[in-house]
Amino acid sequence: MTKIVSHRGANKFAPENTFAAADLALAQGADYIELDVRESADGVLYVIHDETLDRTTDATGPVGHMLSSEIDTLDAGSWFGEKIKGAVVPRLDAYLEHLRGRAGVYIELKYCDPAKVVALVRDLGMVRDTFYFSFSEEMRRDLQMIAPEFRKMMTLNIAKSPSLVGAVHHASIIEITVDQMRRPGIIEASRKAGLEIMVYYGGDDVVFHREIAAAGVDYINLDRPDLFDAARRELSGVSA
Repeated sequence: MTKIVSHRGANKFAPENTFAAADLALAQGADYIELDVRESADGVLYVIHDETLDRTTDATGPVGHMLSSEIDTLDAGSWFGEKIKGAVVPRLDAYLEHLRGRAGVYIELKYCDPAKVVALVRDLGMVRDTFYFSFSEEMRRDLQMIAPEFRKMMTLNIAKSPSLVGAVHHASIIEITVDQMRRPGIIEASRKAGLEIMVYYGGDDVVFHREIAAAGVDYINLDRPDLFDAARRELSGVSA
């Protein structure tokens, strides 16, 4: 059965990358929580997507220019709704501890020291429960040097071919779009290369969710865990 990777948590129903978004995603059937990592001016790892604080907190300016003592006081919920006012920007260590034993975690390194992430994950005993990606070639290179045993994901758009995902990018998971999934041979070639397959779909079309569930891929990276959980239950004949 395809596993659900909830993109920034249940971000359509709670402020992204918060404890509330993670908890709701798990309640909606998610198997993994996707998160983004950035680093404060004094070197603390935080779960936040954007380079700046403007969109998802009550502060402005780059995450990397603010001290952890300041970030810890920010409101990361009121932008989304009054009911979630006061939600914090989670520190990565607290967020992973919150999820440990409850879900897998897909960690995207936005910009941070990969060695700190590696040390934290190893200390928490979560190596097998996590996999990794970064759009930054520097982050990917350093992560591979420090932690060659960590599971890594690579997009088909960057790798250019399923055959290069492992050979060039040291990854065991390939992420493809719905259109790429439909292309004859892509799933077969990915399987032949020994890869797990993750489809990214950010929409809410139930027909698409059903199509992806029927394709038999390993993971779906999405924004609506509730819709896909219903689709996979329908496919397997399991009632909610």
